[in-house]
Order: sequence, then structure tokens, then C-alpha cells
Amino acid sequence: MVSLESKREELIIMKFGGSCLQDALSFAQTKEIIIKYLEKFNLIVVSSAMIGITDKLIEFYKRSCNEGSECEYIIEDIYNIHKRLINQIIESKREEYEKSLTYLRKNIEELRQLGRVIQLIRPSMDIQDLIISYGEKLSTFVLTEYLSSNGIKSRFISSNEIIITDDNFGNAFPILDDTENLVNEKLIPIMISDPNLTLCITGFYGVTKKDKKITTLGRGGSDLTAAILAYSLRNAFNCKVIYWKDVKGLMDADPEISEKTSLLKQISYVEAKELAFFGTKVLHPLCLDVCEKGNIPSEIRSFSDPTSNEFTTFTKEIVRNGKVIKAITSIYKLSMVTIESNMMVPLSGTASKLFSLLGDNNVNIVFISQSSSENNITFGIDFKDSKKASFLLRDSEFFGKKWFRIKINNDISLVAIIGAGVLHTPGIAGKVFTRLGENNINVLAIAQGSSELNFTAIIERDNCKKAINVLYNAFINQEY
Repeated sequence: MVSLESKREELIIMKFGGSCLQDALSFAQTKEIIIKYLEKFNLIVVSSAMIGITDKLIEFYKRSCNEGSECEYIIEDIYNIHKRLINQIIESKREEYEKSLTYLRKNIEELRQLGRVIQLIRPSMDIQDLIISYGEKLSTFVLTEYLSSNGIKSRFISSNEIIITDDNFGNAFPILDDTENLVNEKLIPIMISDPNLTLCITGFYGVTKKDKKITTLGRGGSDLTAAILAYSLRNAFNCKVIYWKDVKGLMDADPEISEKTSLLKQISYVEAKELAFFGTKVLHPLCLDVCEKGNIPSEIRSFSDPTSNEFTTFTKEIVRNGKVIKAITSIYKLSMVTIESNMMVPLSGTASKLFSLLGDNNVNIVFISQSSSENNITFGIDFKDSKKASFLLRDSEFFGKKWFRIKINNDISLVAIIGAGVLHTPGIAGKVFTRLGENNINVLAIAQGSSELNFTAIIERDNCKKAINVLYNAFINQEY
């Protein structure tokens, strides 16, 4: 039995992704990491669904909506994957083995019932979120019983008991004040009464305040769950979040694009959010934002090499180490829309009408660039929204009139240099233009926010990889 001598003020919230929970070896590695930290800290574990299970649940929802004959095969597949795992990691003679199988059978039957319900009622996002949440329920319960079977006293908690969100199903936003109250009310008494207990909490979903319907938190939702818990418990404990990943941390460029990269060992939350927005998928910007609000340190560490000194630490303070530029990043596939008209100057509210039209139809704007003449507005959107945006603009009474010219370029990329103080450091923009020009890379548009954290250039997609390497050599390989 792992034992703690007394309750400690230090609390680690660990998040384990699906790759950490896929077979006997990964579960054993997860256990060893937990044991090591339990020697010094209070611990909360947040887990994702097993790899591929969320995709299977989404497919099950879609097939059920269309009365697909494959639904039962999908459910059986989900059942068999978890049953095989339970057989691998928990001895059949232990009570945790039977508890895991019983929970699995119960939840699989609930999924079957939900599939039948979908065929009888109108499909909806709230039903989809409910179905998808079963992935985290199953993996986290199995992890809880696995830890218990190995002498680590553990307790399963479903996150719909403690995390309150809005009703934006599929990409819900946490209501932090209500969640903090609920987390403190439910979790702190448990932790105080039994400091030897490891809480295993499902990631990725919460519940609406009014109707108590399950909501999912979108991409990176389990990471966000860990951040929410740390934020909620920050006044009761000295909290830190550790995200166990397949990578050792944030890199200063995409290793799949850049010829040279290095690990960012320490970076501020504001800079990391810029990296996340401009293409880095390691952590979601909202996850970083929640930790920044709570002034909570967090780390990305390598799951395969947990004792390594090579990892990324996030802090609220900006680290000024002499380098203005911390990273070069990109969004490879974008569309650029340009609206031109000599009538834009006398027509008031053009930008307002434009952004309202796109926002009301869930078209995300990535960057905005406007000439000083006010005769055109150029903006970038996700490539997948190109056709939708084209239809909305050409079909609208305001923009569809003959004096507006609408051009859409679907073959562009965005490259961005990221770092605190970009705006007020002389020569940054000039160096970008010079280096790109010397390498025959044409800049189609530029955008720079008032945050002082990024400078972006819009280029032809064929030049994206070349531009990343040119700018990396200009700003990171060489001291600025």
C-alpha cells in the first residue's frame, strides 16, 4: 500500500492522454509515475478516453442517427477493447476485476439504449455529447480499479459532478466561479478526510448549470479539465498541473516542417497561447488561459521518459533571456478573403456587418489586415470554411451588391514569429521582409496584434516550409 504520512499543501493534478492508457505496458508506466509523485504530493489524476474510442463513439452516434446496421458492431468493438484491457491489467481473482467488468457491461448497455433512443427522436448535439462522454467514463473507472488493485487507494469521480459549463454542446465553456464552488464543496472534504486517497477524475466533459446535461469541452478537453481543477483548488493547495504527453514539451518550431528545432524549457502563458493559436496543437489556448488566470505553474513532460530534465514549464512571468523571438510557427492551410470597394469609405459599419455575418455563421477569422485607404479588408479564415464564407458574402444583400468585389485565395499559409516585445523591438518587420525577399518568398499580407507577441506574414502555401526554415535561421539560430 502506498502511504502518505500526512496531508500536504502541495497538490499535483496530472493529466494522462489516451496513449498513456492503451495497454498493459502503458498502464504500468502510468502507475509508476503516480507512485513516484505520491511519495511527496497530494494527487489528482485526470484521464482521457483510450485511443480511438472517442472516434468510435462519434461513429456510433452517426450510425444510430441514420439507423445504421453497424451500430451493434461498434458497441461490441468498444466492449471488447475494454474487456481485453481489463483482462490484461487486473488479476481475475481480485474484486476490482469484477467491479470493472460490471461497470463496463452497465455502460455498454446504456449506450445501446441511447442508440435506440436516437432512432426515435430528433438527433441533437446534447445526445452526441452524452454518448461521447462514455469514453472517459470507461477509461477512468478502469484506471481507478487498476490502481486500487495495485495498492494505490483510489476513488472514481465523474466530472459532471463538479464541472459546470455553458450549453454550447460540443465545445462547451467552463463557468469557473460555479465550478470552483462545487469542486471545493465536493472534493476538499474527501481530500482532507483521507490524504492517502488518489482521486481519478474523468476529463473532457462537464454539465450544464440549469438542465444538468452532459457537455463536452472540445479539442484538448481533458487538458482543460486538469486546468479547471487546479484553478478551482488554488486557494486550498499549492497546485501544479503536469500534462503527460507523447512529446517532451513545446518546441520552438514544428519538427515536421523545420529542419532545426529545440525545446522551449520555459515559456510564459501569454507566449504559449500565441503558439497554440498559430498552429501548435500540444495544448489548447483556453487550457493555458485558465492556468494563467489562477497563476498556476504547469508542465508538459514526456510519458515515455518521465524522469527526464527535458520538459516545458509554463509560468505567468515572461522570461526575458535576451531573445525577442521564442518560436516560429505556422498555419499551413488557410483561405484569404479580400473585399474591395471604393464605396467602403462612405459606407458606415462595413466591418461590423462583415464580422457579424461571419460570426453568426460560425466562420472563424484567423487574421485581419486592412489598408489605410479603407478601400479593402483582407482577412483569413479556416480553409474548410472557404465555400461557406463565399456563399454568405455573395448571397448577402449588403456585400452581394455590385460595388463590392470579393476575392478568395485558397492557396495560402500563415507564418508567425512569436515572442514578448515583438512590437517594440526595432527591425523585426524589416528583417522578416528582407529574409523572405532574399529567398524569393512573396508576402501577400501582414498582420500584427497590439499584444506585442506576434508578427504574421501571409504567403503562398508552396513556400510555407521554406519560409519557416528561413525565419528560424534568421531569428532563432542567430542572436537577434
